[in-house]
Amino acid sequence: MYHMRKRLGIVFLIIAALISGCSSVPQETGTETATDKTNPNAENATPKAEEATSNGESATSNGEKATPSAEEAASNEEGKSAEATFKDVTGTEISVALPVEKVACLTEICVDALVELGLKPAAVTAGGLAPEPEFYGEEAASLGQIGGSFFEPNLEDISLAGPDLVIGLEGTHEGLREGLDGIAPLYIVQPRSMQESIEFLQHMGQLTGRIAEAQAAEKRLLDKFNFYKEHSPKDKTALVMYGSDVNFGIDTAGSLVGSMLAEVTQYPWPAPEADGGHQAGGMAYSLEKVLENDPDYIFVETFTFSPDSQPLSEQFKTNPLWSRLRAVKNGQVHEMRTSVWASGRGTRSLGIILDEAMSNMYPELYKKAVE
Repeated sequence: MYHMRKRLGIVFLIIAALISGCSSVPQETGTETATDKTNPNAENATPKAEEATSNGESATSNGEKATPSAEEAASNEEGKSAEATFKDVTGTEISVALPVEKVACLTEICVDALVELGLKPAAVTAGGLAPEPEFYGEEAASLGQIGGSFFEPNLEDISLAGPDLVIGLEGTHEGLREGLDGIAPLYIVQPRSMQESIEFLQHMGQLTGRIAEAQAAEKRLLDKFNFYKEHSPKDKTALVMYGSDVNFGIDTAGSLVGSMLAEVTQYPWPAPEADGGHQAGGMAYSLEKVLENDPDYIFVETFTFSPDSQPLSEQFKTNPLWSRLRAVKNGQVHEMRTSVWASGRGTRSLGIILDEAMSNMYPELYKKAVE
């Protein structure tokens, strides 16, 4: 029994490392097949690290610098590039020529933003958002592919894509900056709220010259969110949980997805004092604690690392506490697409999460929203 516990402890530590990427959700590791993180971007809950400069703050404070002035536009016509200089979430100063045309995506919020802007990534990692029907679908096969792992993407593949900018995730990709020197600047991001996801999109719109597209995408999300927030009866409780085996975590109300859901329904999972998991505000949990609140609906993000991996909800069936949960008794445990719910983190992913959550909890309200 001791050796079994020790082995489980080691497995849990490995999973925590894979899911958190040191301090953020690398839900984008493993084949993010949700037999259905996401989600959330999700995108496993990445440490808040709110004390660091937020991604949203970077976008806001540097937005004007990213937008070329009339003089810069004139210099473009003369064959000279305008340049934007800004700081990313790590405080690193980045300079890029405008407009940014080719972007390599190491994290899924990059893919999310580019599809919202009507652009295609120069290269993406495997198993993420790109093949999802709401994103690039079958066209994803024509995108440049970045081999290696989520933690150690192949630098040669990135170089072959010839990007103007590479976008990575805080807590996971900072160490690549030196290796990317001479290839392209590395822009590290980590949205911790819906507003910060919007601000990242706005910044990408400025960098790529797609400001109108960014504004349209922002409006789509906010119109949807505000409709649900205003009209939801908020009389049902929900929980987002994630993991790859019975060692699991939850998105608290301090996480990106949890904080958004807390605005449209009851989400009785307070933010932890210490963060962990795939996105800020996530934490390890136990079924005993889940049973204390006994949610009406459970949304599951399963991280799979082998073809024969079972959905997290299936693995829990051997635990007698699982069958005592109200959501389990009523058939309201839903396996969601991990690439969207856990890893997405962007405005399109958040809109999908809202629709999928509300269509399960408040189907009549969802129908009105999409009419």
